[in-house]
Amino acid sequence: MKKFIRNNKTISGRLHDEMVMMNIDQGKYFSLNNSATVIWEKLENPLSLEELCDILMEEYDVGKEQCRDDVEIHLNEMLRIGLIIKIEM
Repeated sequence: MKKFIRNNKTISGRLHDEMVMMNIDQGKYFSLNNSATVIWEKLENPLSLEELCDILMEEYDVGKEQCRDDVEIHLNEMLRIGLIIKIEM
């Protein structure tokens, strides 16, 4: 099963209302919007797309398809810029 987790080569912290982070390997800074910040916070431990959506649907008023579509977009972007990694479990 594919799961996602934070890249341990990324450091992060809050600056005012934003989550800011730096990928150490790339030496680049990033900031996350509210939705991406929630996903980032949940990925402290490995989660599949389905597990992540289950958690988010309990906390927010969002349908399964909308949640899956939105989360998948954020995960793909976070993977692309190296903030998270995909692992097989």
